[in-house]
Amino acid sequence: MTLIQPQIINGKTQFSNVNHEGFWKVGQILTIGEIVTHKGVAVESLMLEPQGIAHLVSKECVHLPETVCGLAHVLTGMCNKGLLTLGIGVIDPGWENRLSTPVLNFSSERRLLQVGDQFIRITFHRICAEPGVIISGKDKNVAGGGGNKGEEDYKREVRARAVGNFGKNFLNIKQLVGQASKKEGARLKETMLKYLPIGAFSLAFFALLVTVGIATVVRFASDSRDAEILKRLESLDQRQQQLQDEMRQSQSTRAQPSKSSQSKPIRAP
Repeated sequence: MTLIQPQIINGKTQFSNVNHEGFWKVGQILTIGEIVTHKGVAVESLMLEPQGIAHLVSKECVHLPETVCGLAHVLTGMCNKGLLTLGIGVIDPGWENRLSTPVLNFSSERRLLQVGDQFIRITFHRICAEPGVIISGKDKNVAGGGGNKGEEDYKREVRARAVGNFGKNFLNIKQLVGQASKKEGARLKETMLKYLPIGAFSLAFFALLVTVGIATVVRFASDSRDAEILKRLESLDQRQQQLQDEMRQSQSTRAQPSKSSQSKPIRAP
């Protein structure tokens, strides 16, 4: 397979229905002819959100001879803006239709897509087949499907693919996160319903143990306090009895001298 350039006549390629103004040093640059949203609606301009996906259909038709294939390449300028075309690859010999590709906004900013913008480059290669091998792409659905379908059928297929096979955003991260959250929430709810009664019983049993423990401590403290009070009362009673004995003894001692003084006779002077 040999890389070839289309024959240039008066500055134009000889491939029919190709945008001759898009010719560059190597290959052919195609422009946007239609922008298909994730809803399958064709628009002329679209502000593509970060992680957003749209489908681009070329304005030009590509007609390849039976001995020439094409290779579709991303444009560096688009990549520098964070826009990546995903459906690049081989265009089989005999292809006669437009080209389409999904485009993904990998940047953190919104990007404007408009009809007429350049979006893909094609290089052409001559196929050198072995003697006796017939090269034909007439019966193949290649380069996104529909190489020999009508243009309207091909566009309709692109719209259906945009709706059925792709979402609004890359990997549908929000949807995946939502599904995972719902699944995790359901699992958590099931776990709570399963173990909540056990937890409630354990909590009630623990509360009962705490109550019994506090009551026991209070009772023990009360008994100890009562015993101490009784002991103090007994000590006070003993002290009182001792004081009473001392008072009696003191009174008895005072009474004895007075009696002796009364019994002694009084002498006259």
